[in-house]
Amino acid sequence: MRRFMSLGSGIRVPRAVSSDRALAAKMLPACFRRWMRKQVVALFLLSAAMLVALPGAAKDTSRATAAKVPPDRAFLKAKKEFQHQSRHKKAAERIAALKLLEDFPTGDAADLVYVTLLDDRTDEVREAAVSFLAGLRDRSEVSDKLLQRMTSATRKDGLDIRAIGGLRALSGTEDDALQIKIVKYLDDVLGTPQANQFLLHEMIDQESGRGDPKDTLRMLMLFTRAQFFSRNFGYRRCLVQGVMQVKDKDGITHLINLLPNFKGLVQFDVISHLVTATGQNFGDDAAKWKAWWTQNQGQSDPPDKSRIPPVGNYGKFSEYYGIPICAKRVVFVLDTSGSMRGAKLDAAKTELVRVIKELPKEVFFSMVIFNTAIRVWQSELVPANEQMKQIAVNIVLEQEARANTASYDALEAAFELGPEAIYFLSDGAPQGGKIDDPKEIISSISSANRVRRVSIHSIGIDTNATTGAIFGRFMKTLAESNWGLYKPIN
Repeated sequence: MRRFMSLGSGIRVPRAVSSDRALAAKMLPACFRRWMRKQVVALFLLSAAMLVALPGAAKDTSRATAAKVPPDRAFLKAKKEFQHQSRHKKAAERIAALKLLEDFPTGDAADLVYVTLLDDRTDEVREAAVSFLAGLRDRSEVSDKLLQRMTSATRKDGLDIRAIGGLRALSGTEDDALQIKIVKYLDDVLGTPQANQFLLHEMIDQESGRGDPKDTLRMLMLFTRAQFFSRNFGYRRCLVQGVMQVKDKDGITHLINLLPNFKGLVQFDVISHLVTATGQNFGDDAAKWKAWWTQNQGQSDPPDKSRIPPVGNYGKFSEYYGIPICAKRVVFVLDTSGSMRGAKLDAAKTELVRVIKELPKEVFFSMVIFNTAIRVWQSELVPANEQMKQIAVNIVLEQEARANTASYDALEAAFELGPEAIYFLSDGAPQGGKIDDPKEIISSISSANRVRRVSIHSIGIDTNATTGAIFGRFMKTLAESNWGLYKPIN
């Protein structure tokens, strides 16, 4: 039997001729020769692919490929035009520059707007920039880029106008993941030396009365999730006051849900607003508020104002010259200047002694007694237990009238005690302090109080005197500018 060699595809070639490759190839059909060439090419490509798959080769190849990728020339062109137009003198042209970036919803475009227009000198331009960024906020590339920029800038420059604009743009989001990132940013920033909150409080005050109510409420409630909300009275009161300003029924729902977390003045704020908005009075009982609101929130008729109880009936509070003491941290400021000598000082001492004796034990308090000199009774607020109240009463009774009226210095000292409310009693125009001009005092105190949110209640003694008109206006404006009540006593 002859022996054969198989060449595949069912073709067998005699071994006798297999040594002569050229002759064997000639014996094969032309179609088979073409098939063989394809197999050789395929084998070569497979070997090359395996070589590329080696770690070193992959790294070198990817680097070479990346080097060949050209930059996005369209974005670079738009960026150059945007930068040129954003420097235009006319605000309308700077706003129009944003249209150049509409086709580039990327982190780089958002970053460009952040550094270029969020600190623009014109309100309209900043508003347009915030709106542009808000439209991109649910793209993770954009939000991550903005938060990275905000974090870096805040650590260096504090809560500047750009960071505030970034917060406005991002904080209306419904995206849970982004909300968590924003809360983390607030936790990292608020309470640090870099976090001057003036711009933040100003933004909250402004946004609460304008814009889309749903977005605004979403932003405000997101801010309440920051740890600073439970630690800082001024921040807490600012947000609650913001929710109270939003014209949306969901605001009532949020306030009812927050009510169990509050004591003192913020609790009083919430209850006052609920009573005024609904005509009902369930005090601090959040369960009753929730049950009533669930059944009645669909009603569109406003409450009958004649049936709304007066402010003093919202809870069981003692009063000082008719002003309820609803805060849990209070400072009494008593004028003992020469003009208070006699019956005026005696009456003021009697009223203050009565109030101190009636303070509930959960209240913390102190006193600032002033004329030309400033005397702070306790450098920290103390609990209103029987021992401390008796010591305070004795201090009040021993006071005598002398010298001038350093009103600014007294208010400044009261602020340092960290109260929720100050009760400021005086009988004359400021004289003898660091600042004596009434308008300057109001401006300075109100500015410092913007982030503290302390209620300053003023009691003006003998405001109907011949020279009392200017003094009366000072006391009234001081209270109205600082979330307080004014009480003239004549």
